[in-house]
This record gives sequence, C-alpha cells and structure tokens, in this order.
Amino acid sequence: MPKNFEAGPVRVRVPATSANLGPGFDALGLALGLHDDVSAEIAPSGVRVTVSGQGAGELPDGDRHLVVRSMRAAFDRLGAHPPGLVVECVNRIPQARGLGSSSAAIVAGVLLARALVVQGERRLDDEAVLRLAAELEGHPDNVAPCLLGGFTISWTEPSGARAVTRQVAEGVRPTVFVPDEQGLTA
Repeated sequence: MPKNFEAGPVRVRVPATSANLGPGFDALGLALGLHDDVSAEIAPSGVRVTVSGQGAGELPDGDRHLVVRSMRAAFDRLGAHPPGLVVECVNRIPQARGLGSSSAAIVAGVLLARALVVQGERRLDDEAVLRLAAELEGHPDNVAPCLLGGFTISWTEPSGARAVTRQVAEGVRPTVFVPDEQGLTA
C-alpha cells in the first residue's frame, strides 16, 4: 500500500435525493430511501470501474466515470494522488431521472477519496466535502441531502456551499414517479 493511503476497500452508501421542492428552487432537498453502494480501493496502476444495476453498460468507465472524477478532485484537495483505483458501483438510483444520481456519484467519490487518505476526515471535514461536492455539481440542493441525509436547506456564500438539516414533518411519505425517458438537468 502506498504511503498516505489506507488499505481498502472502503465503502459508502449514498441516497437518492429530490430537490427544488416547492418554492425552494436550488435550496430545498430531501434524501430518499433509495441508495447506491460504492466501494473503492487503491490499485498499483490504472483505473478500473465496474457498474451493476442502473446505468450498467451505459456509464463511462475509467477516468471518465463521475465517481472517479470526483475522487480525483478530492485527492487534489487532500494533496494525495494514488497510483491507481478500483471502483465498484452498485447503482439503484435511476440515471438522469430527477433523483440526484449525479449528486450521489459526486458525494460517493469525494467520501471514498477522503476515506482512502490517511487522516482524510481531519483534512477534509464534512463542511469541506459539501463545498467541494457543490462545486462539482454546480449547486448544493441535491448534494446537501445526499451528504447530510433528511431534509436540507442549502445556499451558497462567498466561502462556498452551506446547509442545515431540519426534521421532516411526521407523516410525510415521498412518492416518486420515475419517467421512462431520461431527462438531463441541462
């Protein structure tokens, strides 16, 4: 194992999210009970990504995969550059269907990189993870509930993204209708 890295694999579970709730466009988000499970470990060289479930056979592999790109951004912030990576994604969140699949991939990548670096959590705390994930996504409304869980209110200050969690009202039960066709945010 290269110096500065933890022996892996490390694993994270990230939830689907719903954002832009009611009048809270780009501010209110909710974590849902559907998750992707992603694991990673340091390899001697190269990048290998396997995807099962949603997006299998469709998502880019290697360095083009969003989890890997997010890991690389986090490694840059942490000042650690692994020789190679092995990433395994078990995707349950439908891709490009409005449930935050890209936010889940970004948060997973940042958290995996942090977990693989010695003292990564001390060097990149949750506030820094939120700021980086929001930078990568372009806004914090989906990454905040993905990282913090529950119902979140998020915003951007000059120092970067911020968020607070609030209790979900008792009796609220999200119902999700997933369209057959993909609809990219752009």
